[in-house]
Amino acid sequence: MAASRASHPLDITLGTTEVVMSLLQEAGDPVSRNWLLERLKESGHATSRARLNRALRFCFDLGLAIEGSKGIQWTHTTSPSLLRSLAKGKRI
Repeated sequence: MAASRASHPLDITLGTTEVVMSLLQEAGDPVSRNWLLERLKESGHATSRARLNRALRFCFDLGLAIEGSKGIQWTHTTSPSLLRSLAKGKRI
């Protein structure tokens, strides 16, 4: 018997997740959740704080972003020299 797949109560759309990722990339500096919620609303992708947190958790889990004392910041890079340095454990 196949198990039914129940929807998570905080399911979010891929579109919203992509907008969150784009906003973080473009911001450059750490931003707050309130800032993200406002930008999402302006872009027509308004969402709840709980759903934003779920999208952010996705980014954090993949190592694409971090949250520090000053806010949330995009950290993913494809810079070959930076990736080599990180792989070798060098301090930057």
